[in-house]
Amino acid sequence: MIITEPFLSLAIPIAILVLISSVARYIHLVFFERYFKLTFEGAPFWNLFYFSLWTGVIVLLFPIEITELVSQISFIGFLLLFVLLLVVFPAMYHIFRLQIGNPVWLAELFPGQGMLTLEERYIFAKIGDVVFQQSVAGAMLLTLLAQGLEYPVIVGIFLVLFTFAHLYLFRTSGFVWGMHYTADAMLGGFAFPFLIIFVPGGIGYSIVLHMLFYVLSAIFFAKLPYPSKRIRKHLGAHI
Repeated sequence: MIITEPFLSLAIPIAILVLISSVARYIHLVFFERYFKLTFEGAPFWNLFYFSLWTGVIVLLFPIEITELVSQISFIGFLLLFVLLLVVFPAMYHIFRLQIGNPVWLAELFPGQGMLTLEERYIFAKIGDVVFQQSVAGAMLLTLLAQGLEYPVIVGIFLVLFTFAHLYLFRTSGFVWGMHYTADAMLGGFAFPFLIIFVPGGIGYSIVLHMLFYVLSAIFFAKLPYPSKRIRKHLGAHI
């Protein structure tokens, strides 16, 4: 098999992006979550700083792609983005925690799911994680576009990559959360390429949509009714 230059131009940057994303996630899982117990809700600034550093790595390695992603966002767009990330979404967590409370029974069943706390610190810390993920996805998308791949092919690639990127959650978080995040990641495989390719300043909308997932998911689970003993036993048997 002859490896052509166009293939290498596509394969190498994609492999680098996948490697960076995997290493960043592995270090966070092993050292932040398991060893040092620096969870999103427990150590928000450390998590924000950690993923901001990895975002900086993406900017250094893919400056053209990142510049192209953010250059379409206007000053007003950046201002609205900051208000949503730093004010609106944390305020939604705060308001709903006061109004409906956090699902204590579910948090006890799944102690590793920080969004179940509905703490502002959690959604604040997720900003770094989401921006990092979107930087990786955006750089990957523009790399694929630069090689002339058609939109349906790009969507197919994103669906595969997003799905495989979340399969480890079935082992680390259990079947329920593995299904939750993987199913939503597949929807993101459709949404993110569309927004970035067809919508001016689409990376901003993509970040907001990604963050909104954590907001709406937390609210959804907080509103779940307390299950019967039989259902709790059934859930516990599969975790």
